[in-house]
Amino acid sequence: MDDLQHIGYSREVIEFVAVAKEFCSYLEGSHEEEPSELLSKLQKFIPLIYLKGSLLPSCESDNLGMIEEVVTEEDYNALLATLSRILGEHDEYLEVFDDNMQYSEAPVVNSISEKLCDIYQDLKNFISAYRSGMIDVIEEALWQLNNSFELYWGKACASVLRAIHLAIYKIVDTDDSM
Repeated sequence: MDDLQHIGYSREVIEFVAVAKEFCSYLEGSHEEEPSELLSKLQKFIPLIYLKGSLLPSCESDNLGMIEEVVTEEDYNALLATLSRILGEHDEYLEVFDDNMQYSEAPVVNSISEKLCDIYQDLKNFISAYRSGMIDVIEEALWQLNNSFELYWGKACASVLRAIHLAIYKIVDTDDSM
């Protein structure tokens, strides 16, 4: 099979790569953003990432272990600190759909910045593997991305979008009352 006919070069994957790259680049350069601007852009990015992720073709891989994780703990923590600082009081939200809720007598509190960093980490690692251009690596990366979408970052997108929506309109309500 011609490499360009591979599932990794399908329209759905290429479109996902473009959106994921823009999202990651935006987060990496967001250190000067105002909270309202950051939230407004994320309100548009998150549903698009979720949509493009849900359209990715399924892919099997026999090449487990070929993917190098490029997002280091230091990268993750630096981005987390930046986003947390920008979002400030708007960062934390109550999560009612968390699996841990059934075991907790107290509300489960999540962080927008932490969910964004988790999504960023999976997407950035995928983009890096995709850039290798090696079919086996792309295959494994796509398999991992689909698996992670189902188990984690897809749910993180859905959860954080609700929190972003509430934060945006809380800011608007606060701004209107002045």
